Amino acid sequence: MKPEVSIAEPADAPDAFGPDELAASRLGEEGNPVPLYLQVAKLIERKISDRTLPVGSLLPTENDLAARLGVSRQTVRHAIGHLRDLGLLSARKGVGTRVESSAKDWRTSYSVGSVADLVELARETEMRVTRRGEVEARGKLAVELACRPGRRWYHFEGPRFHVPAETAYCWSEVWLDGRLASIVRNIDVFRTAVFALVEDQSGEHIVEIKQDIRPAMIDADRAPVLGSGPGDLALEITRRYLGTGGRLLQMSRTLLPADRFSYSMTFRPD
Repeated sequence: MKPEVSIAEPADAPDAFGPDELAASRLGEEGNPVPLYLQVAKLIERKISDRTLPVGSLLPTENDLAARLGVSRQTVRHAIGHLRDLGLLSARKGVGTRVESSAKDWRTSYSVGSVADLVELARETEMRVTRRGEVEARGKLAVELACRPGRRWYHFEGPRFHVPAETAYCWSEVWLDGRLASIVRNIDVFRTAVFALVEDQSGEHIVEIKQDIRPAMIDADRAPVLGSGPGDLALEITRRYLGTGGRLLQMSRTLLPADRFSYSMTFRPD
């Protein structure tokens, strides 16, 4: 029988997660819309940020951390995976889960793998609206929005920042069903996902998000804000948010400099 290997914390590792952690952090509080694994991830991230967990220290084992927080091991595993994608943690067999950085390296990675990740990304950034107005969908735009010519939409756009960074990491455009325009018309800085705001205030429910990614180039107007050069390569990420009955409620388009994007997939044998 193969002996069980136990990964212990180094002697100088801080006891960052006390026995009352669950109550203090209010993890799993009823009515909290943030998935539990993201709540755990935010708790760990906060302890990394305030140096309770300094760079180079090891986290407790998954089992130990789950017991201290009162959550399942699977929840802890998802949280650690999320923070690994952000570059804050690394996990090596025989070593454990190590703190690699005290800040997310947003310049080299754009990682979104779920609707919850979209919501979390929006909460950690802000979109500053620079242009807005009502538009009628005609020609190419009507085709992209898959609607009849003349249908009215509310369009707004602007750079999105990781505060307090002075360089935007992407440029966002949004087309919203004209009947929902009053929800966003007076907002100049978005610190939440537009689709989540629409769901919350309109009662509409997003049942599907379709995403397309294609190459693009950064134009001269947006290049300085993005810290890029005119003509630099970028990726254009288009998402279509569908409500019940397949009705398009929102379309967003993100222009992301190519050096800030990473895409990974995990394949498992059938």
